[in-house]
Amino acid sequence: MKTIHMHKLGAVMEMKLRALLSKNFIVMPLFAVGFTFIMKLAYGSFSENGLDDMLRGMAMANGALINISGIGVYCVSAALAEEKEKHTLRVLMTSSVNGLEFFLGSLLPFVGMMMAVNVVIAVVAEVAMTGVQWAAYLGVSLLSAVTSAVIGMIFGIFSKNQVTASTVTTPALLVFMMLPMFANLNDLMGTVSGFLFTGVMQQTVMNIVTKQEHLTDGLSIAVMTAEIVAAVVCFLVIYRKNGYDSD
Repeated sequence: MKTIHMHKLGAVMEMKLRALLSKNFIVMPLFAVGFTFIMKLAYGSFSENGLDDMLRGMAMANGALINISGIGVYCVSAALAEEKEKHTLRVLMTSSVNGLEFFLGSLLPFVGMMMAVNVVIAVVAEVAMTGVQWAAYLGVSLLSAVTSAVIGMIFGIFSKNQVTASTVTTPALLVFMMLPMFANLNDLMGTVSGFLFTGVMQQTVMNIVTKQEHLTDGLSIAVMTAEIVAAVVCFLVIYRKNGYDSD
């Protein structure tokens, strides 16, 4: 087990946070919040009965999908690819920063950003939640954020630059975002969505706004746990073979 030096971990986190707040990536969290606001207005305009809890939940769920998928999968992979382009990754890997420190330092700022944005999205959507509902929402958001970020690291290993990262992550983004968004339109899409971490998150939000007694079930928890384990195992296998740079 590699030792984690907090000052080195903090240095990596600071570097990643600066990248996340740069103009290249800050657009994603802003887009997720803006999309939630626009959808809330649109749903209210299209509905004859005005904006009810169900429509607020739909706006909140779709905004959270964009946030978790966009920041986790795309931004994490693109940030790693950017470091390859600028050759900062090789400098870090040949310095005293070990792989575990770099891994945690790369994930924690992005996971923190996804959690913060999901809170803002709930406020923008004006969804009223009890303490238990907040706990369920944040718990599912955290599991989804970690899974998404690890998947982003996997894509980042195979991305030589940001253009490649954008290309290789597009199919995954379409699956993780679009299937849950349109799950109600088709039985097959609904079934597949139930086996995606983003689909579980969306269903949890809808259970909250429809005031279901059980916000999540055993299958949903099992799905999220299995996908986190699968993502981490896949990352470890690829990392041990290629390191952080597949070139």
